[in-house]
Amino acid sequence: MGLTVREIRDRAERFQAALAEETFEARAGRKAWPELRPLYTTQSVLRFDASMPVVQRELASATGDERRCLQRLLAWLAEHHVRAANAELDDEFAQWIASATVAHDGEEIPVRKLPGLIRETEDRPARRAYAAVRSEVLSEVLPLQLDRLNRWRTATAELGFGDYRQTIQRLTGLSLAGVHAEGLRFLELTDDVYREHLGRTLADHFGLSAVDAEQHDAGWLNRQMWLDGICDEASLLETLGEDLRAIGLPLEAEGRIDLAVEAFPSPGMRPACSAVHVPDRVLILVTPTTSVPGLRTLLREIGRGLHWAYTSPLLPFEFRALGDGSVLDAHATLMGGLGRSPSWVRRAFGLQGGELAEYVSFAAFLELYALRGMVARLTFDLELSESDRPGALGPRWAELMSEVTGFRHDVRDFLAQLGQRFGVARRFRGRMLAAQLRGQLEGRFDEDWFRNPESGAFLRDWLAPGLTHDAGTVGERLAGGLTCDALAASLTRRVMETDGS
Repeated sequence: MGLTVREIRDRAERFQAALAEETFEARAGRKAWPELRPLYTTQSVLRFDASMPVVQRELASATGDERRCLQRLLAWLAEHHVRAANAELDDEFAQWIASATVAHDGEEIPVRKLPGLIRETEDRPARRAYAAVRSEVLSEVLPLQLDRLNRWRTATAELGFGDYRQTIQRLTGLSLAGVHAEGLRFLELTDDVYREHLGRTLADHFGLSAVDAEQHDAGWLNRQMWLDGICDEASLLETLGEDLRAIGLPLEAEGRIDLAVEAFPSPGMRPACSAVHVPDRVLILVTPTTSVPGLRTLLREIGRGLHWAYTSPLLPFEFRALGDGSVLDAHATLMGGLGRSPSWVRRAFGLQGGELAEYVSFAAFLELYALRGMVARLTFDLELSESDRPGALGPRWAELMSEVTGFRHDVRDFLAQLGQRFGVARRFRGRMLAAQLRGQLEGRFDEDWFRNPESGAFLRDWLAPGLTHDAGTVGERLAGGLTCDALAASLTRRVMETDGS
């Protein structure tokens, strides 16, 4: 008897569980890096030449939800094939990141510590020196990065759906051109406010004009070291836990969420979330932090975990765990956005009056910076997908990022971005959807929706379908279409807030 769709589906779900545990072990610092190749090499049943024809035959006559499930499974099998082909090189790159060191100023510095040093070094010449060292050491892995990209392209071509861009669009229905168009519109809608606030920020913090700002300056600003200590992970969990219990969405989720607290994180560790089995076993890593970026990252990962843990267990695997990651990102962003909400920040961080208003405005500015960088990255990924000389695109990367963000970027830094996987498109869609969802919550339950018990029922209805619907469908139901308007309006309004109310 030949392979069946049910066998493929069961094996895919087990593989997802093993992959989630492996990546979580690395994020938790229990392993130096995730080892993916052993996982992929044991999955002969999921080889595309064995599994995809089985799914395609069933798909030819399927209708309704079964057809949608099979389409999801087909897309996952295609992605699995490409990642399996790249697993060995991905492991090699992860090992390099985890173990490489660089000599600087008389000491050997782990490469993975450099981003943190850049963000936390207040002295600008010293910070620039760390950034230069990082850019230089990235040059060492140019051959490896190009090998990873080439293997990714080769494995995609083997699927027979076209290049990677065409494959994504054919198998998922995602219009990359449509997302890019909304991204460009977002740049236009936010440009005046962003540039004005950028000029004031650079003058206030560095005494610089926009022409002199560099990428490492943005990293230091984003770190917001002057706010260290206003809250810690334990206090944040206490406040958020009270709010979630009040609206009927307790963080424990009846034991489905496992909070793992790692007291001694290794360099580069951050809060993280992995779903071993949706919705029954969700792991959230909590690392000690008193930094605002660390606290907001924890909020995002909790939002991701809540989405998985409150997905209906009655759904098929494809609707629980596969599908449009933009929907998952939207809930992560919704919860992360509490770290910019005046009323929640007042309670959790203890900021008041003008200090609160300044915080909210600056947090919105930093989010604008990040989102504008996403749009530039998407533009780069689209151009990269059509280039037969990817190693020569450093100047184009630096040009795009510098123009859109206002911070000059090093041409060598694009080496860390070589991937051409278009994940940034899904993240930007998630941000747009989150803004529409937040608008619904605030419109129905006021700005303090996170303490209103009536919002809990709304959110349960939102979470129960899991990934059944894509972001475009959900955006259509929420606001008549998935656009950047709510996102641009909410951030520009926050940037300009000054009254602390």
